[in-house]
Amino acid sequence: MADRYVEDIGYLYDLADMILITDNKGNIEYYKIFRSLGTRICEDPVGMNILDLHQHLKKKTSTVMKVIEKGEPIINELQSLNIFKERTVQVLTSTFPIRDGEEVVGVIEIDRYHDPDVRRLPARKNFSASHDAYFTINDVVTNHPVMKDLLEKTRRAARTSSPIMIWGETGTGKELIAQSVHNHSFRRTNAFVSQNCSAIPLTLGESIFFGTTSGSFTGAQEKIGLFEMAHEGTLLLDEINSMDIQLQSKLLRATESRSIRKIGGTDSIRVDVRLVTTLNEDPHLAIENGKLRRDLFYRLAVVLLKLPPLRERREDIPLLIDYFIESYNHHIGGNIKGVDPSVKELFMEYRWPGNIRELKHVIESAFNFADGGLITLNDLPSYLLDGEREERIDPYDLNKQLEAFERNCILRAIEGSTSLKETAAKLNISRQSLRYKLDRFGLSIES
Repeated sequence: MADRYVEDIGYLYDLADMILITDNKGNIEYYKIFRSLGTRICEDPVGMNILDLHQHLKKKTSTVMKVIEKGEPIINELQSLNIFKERTVQVLTSTFPIRDGEEVVGVIEIDRYHDPDVRRLPARKNFSASHDAYFTINDVVTNHPVMKDLLEKTRRAARTSSPIMIWGETGTGKELIAQSVHNHSFRRTNAFVSQNCSAIPLTLGESIFFGTTSGSFTGAQEKIGLFEMAHEGTLLLDEINSMDIQLQSKLLRATESRSIRKIGGTDSIRVDVRLVTTLNEDPHLAIENGKLRRDLFYRLAVVLLKLPPLRERREDIPLLIDYFIESYNHHIGGNIKGVDPSVKELFMEYRWPGNIRELKHVIESAFNFADGGLITLNDLPSYLLDGEREERIDPYDLNKQLEAFERNCILRAIEGSTSLKETAAKLNISRQSLRYKLDRFGLSIES
């Protein structure tokens, strides 16, 4: 569980001094101190219960145990913790439940030193936000006509400041296109700031976007938000369909007024930001399913770009194979010349649900096992050999082509769906009709 969350939680406070993750019994699964104030009482508390680590705390006074019991976050509660042998530390604690559906399966806790005599370190950067844009249109590997047309549209749109929305399945290269927009624009010498919207909790969303003033809440520091970071540059909001709807309304107001107001502040601050957003699903479906505000879509999709999945641009697979082999030869120090014909055949027939990202990681995996100059079937991940392949269909067999089209439509609808009802709604057919088609094609919602 810890590996799933730890990369996304540090941004919760730029000045986090400690982070821990527990399961729903209070057993510690991850524990990190960013700045030590002495010799720790326990060097490695992973595996311990939180009440054993802090024996002066009880079930009713431990923020971890209270959040596990009630399932509600606790923000900025002052606690005294016996962490170091030399001293008891006053910390401001914010604790959040981790849920699997309705069930609380664990807790994330972020602590900040609050002792007045503890000199603070300089504010760490918001490390859920990236500030680098490396890629340009020239880095896109393709010979596909649809992709070439998309790149030309990207080049033209980059010259303006119009908001751009990019959508496509996971792993199709949306961030590469977003970085290309920035690097082909007049803003390329200014900041490029990227934020994963799925990593923004509602309780902290406004402060992350707009910043805070000193004293706006207990322990609050003067801090700029993402809009000010990206002033005169580009702000990429990745997976905007995962952002809370209430937060989307605040984002809409900021984009329409081109100004923001910090939490606790009274003055409006003008911002000049080029917004680029990405979605991993059709934005119209996101609107219908309540994941994206319709008015925000109109505001952010002035330019709308769709990236095709890899299975719809198969002629690019050999180019991408060569590109990734050359790249890993350079970075890993290998001497791979190419892939065995049987591997190429498999790659051309495999569905690639993870798209280009999956192909890249498959090539990297093979580099760890390849002995000769060619990647063979034995070097590939086992799941790939058992994976679903596209059926070769006579291009002039209309019935077969229609069947394949219908099957692919159902597969796309299944992706991201959790129920028969949701999938049927996407396809605009009845649940009874969908059950028949699932049986006919040997599919299930779980697949």
